[in-house]
Amino acid sequence: MRDGYLLNLRTFREVRDDKAQALKPLEEAAEIYGAWQDCDDMRFSQVMTARRAYRDDLIDECLDTVQAIANLLAAVGATQGEVDAAIRRMDERNCERGRL
Repeated sequence: MRDGYLLNLRTFREVRDDKAQALKPLEEAAEIYGAWQDCDDMRFSQVMTARRAYRDDLIDECLDTVQAIANLLAAVGATQGEVDAAIRRMDERNCERGRL
């Protein structure tokens, strides 16, 4: 079990507080599911290079989603303090639900 991941992300130079920016994480999340399906289909493949390529694609899609979320946070002007507070609230909820 991992304790978590350390992610150091930059946001894009130009972000907008608009519908397209708000929808981008959903689009990227859908791509995660497609990549996961491909990865799952190759789970028992004997071709290691193919398994690695699908796994890499899944990880890339996950990070594309994280990037889209960071860009949306920047677009709405969220401060680091606000994000830190939201992480604390999320951790509290997950502790209460027995997830952490």
